[in-house]
Amino acid sequence: MNDTNSGLYKKRGHKKLNIILNVLIAIVVIVLICEVVFVTSFTGVYVVDKSMQPTLYGAVSKDVAGGDYLYLSKRAKPTYGDIVVVERDDADPLIKRVIALGGDSLKLDRGVLYIKYGGTDEFVLVEEPYLAEENNSPENSKNTFYNTEEGYYVEEGKVFLMGDNRNVSYDSRELYAFDVSKIYGVVTSWSLKHKKFFTVLHKFFAFDIPQAFNCSK
Repeated sequence: MNDTNSGLYKKRGHKKLNIILNVLIAIVVIVLICEVVFVTSFTGVYVVDKSMQPTLYGAVSKDVAGGDYLYLSKRAKPTYGDIVVVERDDADPLIKRVIALGGDSLKLDRGVLYIKYGGTDEFVLVEEPYLAEENNSPENSKNTFYNTEEGYYVEEGKVFLMGDNRNVSYDSRELYAFDVSKIYGVVTSWSLKHKKFFTVLHKFFAFDIPQAFNCSK
């Protein structure tokens, strides 16, 4: 092979190598950008205790396995039926379900929930397919707390939250409505749908790493 052809092959080899390196660099940059976007938009939540059963299962404590692992959207605006994490000043955050928004009124009679939406005149039954009968005993004293003619009025800028396991949940029935500004994030539908997958990944890869949030009773 003459020197001219040898030089040509070297140039072609360098060109292919440069293309491969540029593609790899581009992939790394894209992955880093996606990671930054993900981290700024979502955060993980490890569920502790049983206040959201049967929808979510919590560990006995934040230091042991057994709880569901999900992702929160920090930018989503909470609405009816969403599962959210609410921050508290002097205690662990709570993970609960959005029951009512500002302007609504609520009645809870023997485990049955009624709501009068803001701007309407009548209470209507709230369908709650996520509840299990054994977790919502009519005998539970907390279930009749707001059974008055006018119900409990949720002020504007606040949100009323309850756990799906009404028998044990510590929520707005005792703590009253929370400021919307205290809602840290909304559980994403995709992580809720695939919670078993994310829980297994969390347990396998990072259970010994402190969780972003440990949401309790």
